[in-house]
Amino acid sequence: MKNLIVFLLFILLGNICNAQSSEFDESKNGLIYSDKTISQLKHIVDSLNLKYKVCDINKVYKSKFIGKVHYITMEKGAIKQAKIDMDNNISFEKFIEKYNPTEVSKELLVVKFNYENYENKKITEYQVFDFKNGYNKEYKKENWNNNNQNNLKGKWICNYYSKSEYNKESINAVYFIDDLVQYDLPIKYAKLIQYSDCLIDTNTTIFKESNSTNYKSNKKVKKENALSTFISYIHIVTNRPEYNYHDDDDNDGSKYKEYREKYSIWDSLRPYKVDSLKMADKKFWMLLNSAVIEVKNEGGSNDELEEYVGKYISKKEELILKRNRRVVGGCSMDNSPRIHALNIAKLSAETINWEVFLRAHLDIMNDKFERMSDGSYAFGGRKTYLKELEVLDIYTNDLLLGISLRFENAAENHFWGSISRIGRSFADTKDKTIIENKMLEIIADNTLDDYNRVLIYYLFLNYNRYLTDEQDQLNNNKKLRLAVAQMPNYLSSKIVIKDKE
Repeated sequence: MKNLIVFLLFILLGNICNAQSSEFDESKNGLIYSDKTISQLKHIVDSLNLKYKVCDINKVYKSKFIGKVHYITMEKGAIKQAKIDMDNNISFEKFIEKYNPTEVSKELLVVKFNYENYENKKITEYQVFDFKNGYNKEYKKENWNNNNQNNLKGKWICNYYSKSEYNKESINAVYFIDDLVQYDLPIKYAKLIQYSDCLIDTNTTIFKESNSTNYKSNKKVKKENALSTFISYIHIVTNRPEYNYHDDDDNDGSKYKEYREKYSIWDSLRPYKVDSLKMADKKFWMLLNSAVIEVKNEGGSNDELEEYVGKYISKKEELILKRNRRVVGGCSMDNSPRIHALNIAKLSAETINWEVFLRAHLDIMNDKFERMSDGSYAFGGRKTYLKELEVLDIYTNDLLLGISLRFENAAENHFWGSISRIGRSFADTKDKTIIENKMLEIIADNTLDDYNRVLIYYLFLNYNRYLTDEQDQLNNNKKLRLAVAQMPNYLSSKIVIKDKE
């Protein structure tokens, strides 16, 4: 039995890895959407582009609250007393003189974020950017100075770690040089944000609030319900093959291999058998309708039911069911959340539901999905699908830069892009010179807040990393150094751009 389990795992992982290499099937046009679908979407994009051109920008976008801090680390000495002094707002100079900390970094960029965690607690987080050491530091406080960023000058925030069996006592902390400040984003960046919000409807979300969550599992349904009754009925009538996973006599996996061959044949014939069944058996419609009513009220739909709904009821109904079901990946190589999003995107396109289509496609591009675990080794197989947007005549550079910028007063459902994924997407663009120059221009622009300039710096790094021509990468590094030199000295002096990692 142990050998069988190993064999089955080998087969399963092999299938997943193969699927990951190509990920999605393409149409004859080389895209993941058909020519008919592309044509329908183009008409919508044309009207949205026209709508954007006649819009007046009447909203001022505010940057995140940013500032500068000094950073220290202490791994020996009177650490507890040091924390007490920090709580009492000891000055930075006196602290350095008194404690001689292990590490000191002066004038680092700090950015403030407010959000609710999974326990619905309001959190204020301060992210500190340390370019010299190549990582960021985070300081989180519940409701700490949540509404008062003008009372931070001369104060400390620390992360204290008590001594344990595995760790020694230590503390790291930041000292606020000044109060945090906020800026208005220049109008040319406001236009980028407005274009992204014009195309990505902020009044729409993909999933309904009451959606059910589907985890990848082999758990059996505890009770017979309308959905399981309908699916069981289909499987029995169409003679779906079965396999006994507890068969101790299949040590070499031959029975499982035979089962997979039979299953493949059954699945290829299933659509035709179900077509005949729904014509000949009135029970089919009764059970199907009962299953649909049940999952609409209680959730718990699945791909097979949705396939039948789309084929025999309507594509719009199928889309409703899929939007009521959020899929969570079981592991890094499980691409079921991405397949689910692709199915939603295709159905949305076919039913001319632009708002849901674009969000689903951008979720795929930005890989915005929940997974139980996610290792970096799986990232390579997840493609960007930028060309699908470019062929629609979307101003893709403006759209993707608009969702890369960060600001405080965003619409509730504004789409936040992933810097790493968008950088990789730009590496697939048709005209790389345009986006390169645009990113470099933003990095060098002293009218934009420092945080957004840093983000576009990271965006350029990710873009350059995915270029296939090494000489292009070297040339871009030279251009990037010139742009970074235009940043404030406290940033540019700490940024080192290496030609080889």
